Amino acid sequence: MPASPQPRQHHCWTPLLTLLVMASTCLSAARADDPNAEGALELQSDVSAEIELPPVYVTTATRTREDITTAPAPIQLIDAAEVEAAQATTLRGLLDLAPNLHVSPNGRTLQIRGLGQSDTLYLLDGRRLTGEFSNSFELERLSAAMIERIEIIRGPASVLYGSDALGGVVNIITKQPAEGFEVDLDVQYGANDHGEADRTMVAGSLRGGDQTFGYSLYANHLQRQPYTEQETALIGVPRAGALTPPSQHPNGQIRRALPDRYPADVDYRDRAHVDTLGGKLDWQFNDAIALGLDVNYVQETRENAFISTRYRSNFEQQGKPVMVANMPARQENDNHRIDVAATLDWSPIEQLEFSYQLHYGHYDKDRAIFAIPYADLGYATRADSASSLNKTTMTQWVNDLLAVWRPTDGQTFTAGLEHRDNAVDSTAFDADNRQFSSAFLQHQWQVLPRLNLVYGGRYDDDSVGGSNLSLQAGGIYRLAPLARIRANYAQGFKAPQDRDLYVDQVNPRGIPMLGAKVIAPEFGKTRASDLDPETSETIEVGLAGDSARWGYQFTLFDTRVEDRIERVREGAGLQSYNSFRNLSAVHIQGVEAEGSLQLTGNLRARASATRFSIDNEDSDEPLLQTPETLANLALDFDPTPDWLLQLITTYTGEQHYTSTEGIETAAGYTLVNLKASYQPAGIAGLELYAGIDNLLDEAVDTGIGSDPGPFGYLGVRYRY
Repeated sequence: MPASPQPRQHHCWTPLLTLLVMASTCLSAARADDPNAEGALELQSDVSAEIELPPVYVTTATRTREDITTAPAPIQLIDAAEVEAAQATTLRGLLDLAPNLHVSPNGRTLQIRGLGQSDTLYLLDGRRLTGEFSNSFELERLSAAMIERIEIIRGPASVLYGSDALGGVVNIITKQPAEGFEVDLDVQYGANDHGEADRTMVAGSLRGGDQTFGYSLYANHLQRQPYTEQETALIGVPRAGALTPPSQHPNGQIRRALPDRYPADVDYRDRAHVDTLGGKLDWQFNDAIALGLDVNYVQETRENAFISTRYRSNFEQQGKPVMVANMPARQENDNHRIDVAATLDWSPIEQLEFSYQLHYGHYDKDRAIFAIPYADLGYATRADSASSLNKTTMTQWVNDLLAVWRPTDGQTFTAGLEHRDNAVDSTAFDADNRQFSSAFLQHQWQVLPRLNLVYGGRYDDDSVGGSNLSLQAGGIYRLAPLARIRANYAQGFKAPQDRDLYVDQVNPRGIPMLGAKVIAPEFGKTRASDLDPETSETIEVGLAGDSARWGYQFTLFDTRVEDRIERVREGAGLQSYNSFRNLSAVHIQGVEAEGSLQLTGNLRARASATRFSIDNEDSDEPLLQTPETLANLALDFDPTPDWLLQLITTYTGEQHYTSTEGIETAAGYTLVNLKASYQPAGIAGLELYAGIDNLLDEAVDTGIGSDPGPFGYLGVRYRY
C-alpha cells in the first residue's frame, strides 16, 4: 500500500530564525564600529589598515549597480580578461572552466549546485532568452567573441527574475558601446589529434561613439564537424512481449529486410553551423533621458547521428506499424532566433531612476529524425522515414518597468513590474497563449559602515501555473579587512513548462512524450493531471576576503526543493511512454570553496572545489548525471609582459546514468588544458594564441557523453 501522506513541514521558519540570530550577532559585533557605543569592543587584527582594491561592479545580484563585495547573494563574475584568456569559441567553453559549475561532456547541459539545465535562467543583457524549453543549445549557441562578461548567481533568484531561476541565473553581457573607435577581429581553427571534430571560428566586433551616442556591432561564424565513435546497434523486434533479433522473427518480411546488427557511427559532438549578428545603439538624449536599442540574431543548423531506442518501420503486424529497437538514426535541426529590445531610461531627479524596456523575442525550430538504413525499414525514400517532427514558432513580448529610488546614501529601493505574453505554434503540442505578470520590491540598506542588508519579495501570476510569492533576505558584514561574513535566505520557484503539460510527440529516441494534461488511449494514458510549480528554499552562509595578493571564499548551503517535476516512464515495453509528474522532494547540502594566491610576481594559482550530497526524500533513486564533487586548479604564468601561459585542471566526480542494464555509475574524470598567448610588443593590438584541451587524453564514459581526446587549436586576434 502507498504510504500515508505526511503533513508538509514549513522549512522556511528554521532558515528565517537562523538569519535573525546571525543578524543579531552581526549587529552586536558592529557596535565596535561606534566608539560611543556602551561596551564597544576594539577589533584587533594583524591587518591594521584597510586593503584598498579597485571596486568590481555587477548588476545581476540586485538589478542595480552593486559592488560585488557587498552583495549577499552568491554572485560569480567572469570578467573581460577571463573571457579573452579562456580562448573559447562559445559560451560553453567559458562555463566549462568556471569554478563550481558543471557542464556535461556533450556540452548540452549546465548544473548549478546539483540542479539541472531547466532550473537555470539564461539572460542576454538582462533579458530572458526565447528558445528551447530545456535550454539544451544555449551553451553552444552564443559565441564567446560577442561576450564582454558573464555574471552568475548560484542559488535561487526568483525574487528578482521570477520563474525558472530555481537553481541560478546566467547573465551574458555582450560587448557594450565605447567612446572612440575600437575594432576586434578573432580567427581560430582546431581539431583533435586524429584530425576529427575540426572547428573554425571567425568573429569581429566594432564599437565607438562619444558621450552622446554610442554603438556596438558584432558578427560571428562557427563551423564544427562532428566527433564520432563507432558502436554496434543490436536490432530488436517485438515478439510475444519481448525483443527478438530479426533473424529469429516469424515474419519473413522482417527476417529478409533487417539484419541483427549494424555498425553505427554515434556523434558525441554534433555537426554545427552557427551564425550570430547583433549590436547595440545608445543615445544620451539629455542629462535625464537615455534611449537604447539592442538586436541579436542567431541562425544555426545541427546534425548528429545516434542509435534510436525505438523507430517505427513501414512494416505492419496485426494492422499496426512494427516498432524496431536500436535503429541508427540522424537528427537534423534548423533553428532561427531574433531578439529586439528598446529601452528608455529617465532620471527626473538625482535620487530617482526609471527604466522601461520593451522586448520582442521570436524563435523558429525545425527538427526531424531520419532512419539511416531507411530502405531496410521498408521506406522508399529517406524523407518517408521522417519521425519526431517538431516545427515550432515561439513568440514573446515583454514589458518591463524598473524604478530605483535612493532616498539617502545608505538606502536603495528597487521596484519592478513585468508582463510577458508567450505564444506558441507547434506540431509538438497544442497550447494556448500564456501570460505572466509580476511585481517585486527590494530594499538595500547600509545599516552600518560594515553591515549591508538586502531583502525583498515578489509576486508572480501565471495564467496557467497559478500564483506564487517569493521572499529573499540576506546580509553581509565586514568583520575585518580580509573577512566578510555573508548570510542569505532565498526562495525559488519554477512554473510547469508547456512541454511538461502539453507535449504530444515522439522524441528523437523514438519514445512518445505525453504531457501531464494529454490523454492518449493508444498508449494507455487515459487521464489528464495538473502539475504544481516547483518551489525551493535555500539558506547559505559564507566567509570571504580579498587582498592584492590573495583572496578566498567559502560557502555552506542547504537547499530543499518541493514538488519536483520529473519525467517518468509509464506503460510497458515498446508501448511505454514518458510523462511528467510532481514526484519528489530533494534535499541538497553542500560546501563551495575557491581562492587565489599570487605565488610570485609572475605566477598566480586559482583553485575551487564543490562537494554536496543529494537526498531524494521520496525514493532511494539517485539523481542522474549529477556529479557531487567538482574541483578546479589553474596556474597563470606570465614569464614576460608578452606571454601568458595557463595550465587548467578540472576534476568531475562519479555520476549515475541509465542504460539498458539499469542504473550504472560513470567514473570520475580529470581534464588538463594548456593555453598560451603571445602579444608581440612591436605590433600593437596583435595576439597569437594556442592551446590543447584534454592534454592527457582522459577517457569519459560514453554513458554520460564523451570527449574527443587531445584537441589542439590556433588563433589570432587583432584589436585596433
